[in-house]
Amino acid sequence: MIKPITSSILLLCTGQATAAMWVDANDMSLRHHIQKLSDYNIITAPVTTYPLMWDAIDNDLLRVERNSLPKDIEDSFSYVFHYYKQARYPKYSNQIALSGSTEAPRLSGFGYRAREKANLTMSKEHVGDFWAAKISTQIRKPEDGSSEVTFDDSYIAAIYGNWIFRAGAISQWWGPGWESSLIMSNNARPLPALSLSRSNSDAFETPLLSWIGPWTFTTQMAKLESDRHVPNALLWSARSTFRPFSSLEIGASWSIQWGGDGQPNSAKDFLNAIRSQEECANGEAQCDPSLNTKLGNQLAGYDIRWHERLFDVPFSLYFQMVGEDSANTQPTDKAYVYGADTTLNIAEMPVRIFVEYTDTEVACSGNPNSLNCYYEHGTYRTGYRYQGKSIGSTFDNDANIVTIGIMGSTEEMYHWSGKLRFGELNSDNIDVAPTSTIIGNTVSKVAEDLVELELTYQRPVFRGMLTIQTQISHSNFIDDSSDNDVNISATWDYRY
Repeated sequence: MIKPITSSILLLCTGQATAAMWVDANDMSLRHHIQKLSDYNIITAPVTTYPLMWDAIDNDLLRVERNSLPKDIEDSFSYVFHYYKQARYPKYSNQIALSGSTEAPRLSGFGYRAREKANLTMSKEHVGDFWAAKISTQIRKPEDGSSEVTFDDSYIAAIYGNWIFRAGAISQWWGPGWESSLIMSNNARPLPALSLSRSNSDAFETPLLSWIGPWTFTTQMAKLESDRHVPNALLWSARSTFRPFSSLEIGASWSIQWGGDGQPNSAKDFLNAIRSQEECANGEAQCDPSLNTKLGNQLAGYDIRWHERLFDVPFSLYFQMVGEDSANTQPTDKAYVYGADTTLNIAEMPVRIFVEYTDTEVACSGNPNSLNCYYEHGTYRTGYRYQGKSIGSTFDNDANIVTIGIMGSTEEMYHWSGKLRFGELNSDNIDVAPTSTIIGNTVSKVAEDLVELELTYQRPVFRGMLTIQTQISHSNFIDDSSDNDVNISATWDYRY
């Protein structure tokens, strides 16, 4: 028991203990340990939706007998249980974070990353028995030399029965991928939204529905920015996950971009979109039925994560499919994420290794010669994006990228990870708005073959957590030119 106790003391000394109703989408190490407990069926709740409610997994954590756990599992349990205990006690917590980088990072996966060349964050959070609130202020310095003040990660939330009501803007991640989520990721800045989420994940008691096992549900209505082709558009999203077997987790997600200045904004219009009523894709009042599309800019899909153990080594396979619009109630224009991961003990340290393939090279309406439709829309021309970044995949549309990742942590609270990305960006060398900064592909306006190595190291420094990240990339472009780039960023995060 000495090592778990030592780890808890280090967590407290480094100021990383914080109160919250949920596990947010910014902590890769905590997600790694939660996923490990899930892969060993110690956590039986679905764990592929973030924020992940602590109430969803508390019954699993409280029934564990530590003495019966293997050492590596006990270490992961102690890590997760420490954060759980911090979240259970009503308290105030504060945060000061400083970050700087040579340039704004271009690509990202699950977890926190600096989005500008410089950023100062100050926040105060309080969690009570039935409510919580956080005010978080950022002073940002983008690459253009300007400055702005934002309130990302601020929220107010309340619990009523088994439901959490929330107003605010917090990071989210929907899906099993470590590098990419096609429908909701923390690639873009958090969306300001009103949301409703199930607090615990208890299974239905009725025999008719009890077979689906533990389940979660969340839905929200978000407001997008005013600086877009259709200003102040709204984005409704919903996701549910369930775990019918201990080795299988299934999720379903749905988003509809609707409303905004100059567009139908009534409750009836929203219900029409929910009911999947159709309109002419070319904007005409009447057209051939084959040209019909669903009202609004719709994306929907499902994901699956299956895990097993071979010679007591856990491994998993996961898959996500998200399509835009639909025909005969089936999603069309589909993109995919395929992945596999495992956890190995290397030098008495649990190390997660994953391989993930993201394919957003979508043939529009099944025509292989027509791309540039994914995350795009004829009416909502800014597309499925917010503040200059895709709300879904970090690679945006028409990309084929393989990511090989490895991550681990030591008992001294040193965390490290490495990722190798390679593949094609904007494969067809066409963009819907080559000169626009708010319309079209946000990653590459031209065809690009990319190889990128990302290294991250995190350790306690001055009672805070210091994160240093380096991205080294090489790109070949369609005109035979090439480019090498090195980006270094550092963040110091102090919580007390």
